[in-house]
Amino acid sequence: MDLAINIVCFGAGALSIYLTAYLKIKGKNKAILEDNHKLEEEKQQVIAKYRAETEELKKRHALDIEKRKFQYEDKRAQFSKYFSLLDEFNNKHNSVFLERFQPMMKNLLSGYLIKEESLRRQALINFNEDVQALVFELNEDHLKVKTEQNSIRLITSSKMDTLLDELEVAVKNATDSSAEILNVMSTSEFWVDQTIIKPYQEKLTTFGLAVQSSRDALKEQMKLELNEI
Repeated sequence: MDLAINIVCFGAGALSIYLTAYLKIKGKNKAILEDNHKLEEEKQQVIAKYRAETEELKKRHALDIEKRKFQYEDKRAQFSKYFSLLDEFNNKHNSVFLERFQPMMKNLLSGYLIKEESLRRQALINFNEDVQALVFELNEDHLKVKTEQNSIRLITSSKMDTLLDELEVAVKNATDSSAEILNVMSTSEFWVDQTIIKPYQEKLTTFGLAVQSSRDALKEQMKLELNEI
């Protein structure tokens, strides 16, 4: 009887120990599973956050590229338009004496060959009027260049502002010098002594070289600013 009781007690004790151990292991496994599940959730949250941040960076990068592309194209278009106007003005300025002034001189000389004083006087009046009209036209073209120049100042650097100022002074000097020559050539003093025009021509040449130098410097600065976009 005592043996049976001992066996039962031993079995109950062993079962109790087993159940206790089993419950501990089960609780531990459950905790591990819960921890793994929590870690997986945190992992997925990190992945989702990384993907969202990556997509946002890609979006910002794409927008930045488009913005830079727009800025580049806009600047390039304005620079091209400005130089087109400037070259057109310079070409017209340089061709004034060959294409426009020579016919005016020819008409004046033809008028002077007429003996009648009234016709000779009218020829000189017509010449002066043509000269003033040409000077006005040059100033109008210069104004177009200056207006476009002011538009460029809105999108450029302080260095570009300085170069534009220098070019503006050079162009104005050349324009004024051309007008000065035309006015001198319409005076009676010029018909007496054509050599009086020489210092004016030398001054115009100097201003023309200044325009070219300023133009080249401005063009190089524009290239630099386009490459920096």
